Amino acid sequence: MGRRVSGVLAFAVLVLIAIATAWEQQPHGYRDIATPAGEFSAERALATIREIASRPHPVGTAEHDRVRDHLVGKLRELGLDTDVRSGVGRYPVDPHRAVAVLGQTGNIVARWPGRAATGTIYLVAHYDSVPPGPGANDDGVGVATILEAVRALRASGPQPRNDLVVLLTDAEEVGLLGAEAFATSGGADPRGGVVINHEARGAGGPPMLWRISHPDAGLIGVVTGVPHPNTDSLSTTLAGAQTGSITDFAALDPRGFRVLDWAFAGRNAYYHNPFDDPDHVDLATVQQFGDNTTTAAREFAARDLRAAADQPDRAYFPLPFGELVALPLWVVVVAAVASVLLVAWVVWRIRRTGEATIGRTLGAAATALVAVPIGMGVVYGLWTAITWIRPEYRELFVDPYRPQFYGAAVVLACVAVLAAWYAVSRRLFGPSATAVGVLCAVTAIGAVVTALSPAAGVMVVIPALAAAAGVVLTFAVPDRLRLPVLTLFLVPAAVFAGGTAYAALQTGIAAAAYLTAPVVLILGGLFTLTLTHAWPSRGGVLVPVAAVVLTVALAATGTIVDRFDARHPLMSQLSYALDADTREAQWMSTAAPDRWTREFVESGSPHGAFAQLWTDAAAVGAAPPHDLSGPAADILSDRTEADLRTVRLRLRSTRGATSVALRYAGQVRSLTVAGRDITPVPPAGFRFYAPPAAGVEVELTAPAGPLTLRAVDYSWLPDAHLADPPADIYYRQDSTVAVFTTIRL
Repeated sequence: MGRRVSGVLAFAVLVLIAIATAWEQQPHGYRDIATPAGEFSAERALATIREIASRPHPVGTAEHDRVRDHLVGKLRELGLDTDVRSGVGRYPVDPHRAVAVLGQTGNIVARWPGRAATGTIYLVAHYDSVPPGPGANDDGVGVATILEAVRALRASGPQPRNDLVVLLTDAEEVGLLGAEAFATSGGADPRGGVVINHEARGAGGPPMLWRISHPDAGLIGVVTGVPHPNTDSLSTTLAGAQTGSITDFAALDPRGFRVLDWAFAGRNAYYHNPFDDPDHVDLATVQQFGDNTTTAAREFAARDLRAAADQPDRAYFPLPFGELVALPLWVVVVAAVASVLLVAWVVWRIRRTGEATIGRTLGAAATALVAVPIGMGVVYGLWTAITWIRPEYRELFVDPYRPQFYGAAVVLACVAVLAAWYAVSRRLFGPSATAVGVLCAVTAIGAVVTALSPAAGVMVVIPALAAAAGVVLTFAVPDRLRLPVLTLFLVPAAVFAGGTAYAALQTGIAAAAYLTAPVVLILGGLFTLTLTHAWPSRGGVLVPVAAVVLTVALAATGTIVDRFDARHPLMSQLSYALDADTREAQWMSTAAPDRWTREFVESGSPHGAFAQLWTDAAAVGAAPPHDLSGPAADILSDRTEADLRTVRLRLRSTRGATSVALRYAGQVRSLTVAGRDITPVPPAGFRFYAPPAAGVEVELTAPAGPLTLRAVDYSWLPDAHLADPPADIYYRQDSTVAVFTTIRL
């Protein structure tokens, strides 16, 4: 077999390993209802999902109360001491936001006491949904997973050593309010606890551990023993630093809870969607979730929770077939140094043999480094072009319903950039310099990332070290063994690339430029080491050209295949606002007009009081004044002392809206809502979800003199039937009917 054919085959083997790794990571199969009582069964969990996610159940609705009462009954049937803890929660992520978000919460807390507890294991999921969807995946799967896991644990063994608490939080969808109320109420175990949080941002795919509390050694040590430890310390490092997709982690972790934040994100077009229903639940995903939760809960329940609380962070990465390798951070630093030394030796060796000069090698390395941001830009441009062709994608915060062709186009676009770089680099610097140059580039990236964060650097350093070791060994083995040895040592790059790139792609195509592309470009670049003698001497430019053609073809196919219909509706945003004093009404949208909302709005900004209340409106239109009563603010007391005016009032909706708000223009010095002091005082007001029928008591202090307030209440737009959309359109969760009135004191 010639060198050219062998090199192509070696490259193909690495690609197949990457694909196989991605496939192996995906959920496959589930246990049915006949499974022994001591084991987790996804089919048994599905029964709970069907019971609680038949209809939307957002906070403040009768269906929400039904779901709460049903879950309380199920937990009591399991033999747990169960109650509903009421409280007032506040959005914990941004205390300085202009309008504070608060709400009445009813957390479900069920306790299974341990025999000699050293702490508490909290199994956490939220039981509310968004108004548009039943919440079968988000977060019915999480709730059902916990109930089935607890049932299996109670059926399979004796009383645990540590306390186990089921915490089903309320009002997560409107701002993590239930978790925040629980964390600040003082009801948590003072000895500390471990939280296993269950979330969803889609309707399938593997549950991923995407955030973790630090220090994490004691937590990740348990994760290494679960059946499907889908995580790596690069992902948890990046996710821990961002707030674009928050969960109850953001309320619990800052309060000292040690949290494992699990979520799945495949098929995320169904996220916050009317078809997030039981029929769109992937039982294989539920099985993975349940197996992980049952195993981790059993392990935490048996160990001393105090023993490993302060152990330092670890670096970790997954391998196929349920293996997770955890390393001390110093090992990553040593590996990074070793990879740099090995690559330096390779550069010296090829210079000594005359295969390439140091200048050519460094030139190839520099161009390889530049190829990474270029590839990211190409992927970003690809999605921008797709959204230009399909403008309805611009407002999506999730993938299209049929993202497969777009995902393949993203990968092929990265391949096209790699192939173009490789062709140019070979021509400019030669094949040997190009091969060693890409090794230098990947090693340099690993070393820099490790210097910044060893936990994140592990995902580059390990493949780079293995590749460097493989290249070094090629100088010591017979010529016929060089390619097999090199290919063997490139397997870590293939494994890491396959698992990480596909997991990143499942989180969303819109983010592929920042998450998927770097993985393909950096780790995929190491695959080119097999092509040193396989690249065609003539016509090599046809490889990137072919990749570009395939990219365009796949993207075009995606635009043709993905269409909106009654089973795959388009998300739209529209709100109706009424000034109860003047009886003036407006339609408004925070998004550009689409094929449905253009009947109501056109691009522009609201005016008058509407402009003050809806600062983010991008489109407006005149609306008929419907017969809707405005909110009321009953003044309970009003006194002025020492140039300060203190007003106490009761804010209530006269039409049974699911949230109320009080708005002002920065003159308020102190604010108490439903007995909770709001510090710092928000400059523009607050919004309160699930208000009691009698209203919410508010006390505020402002400078003496006239005081102007606006009371607003909000309900779900489809409930009012003011603008019922066609079957292929559904409203985003912030599509509301808002009625406001001005209060001058």
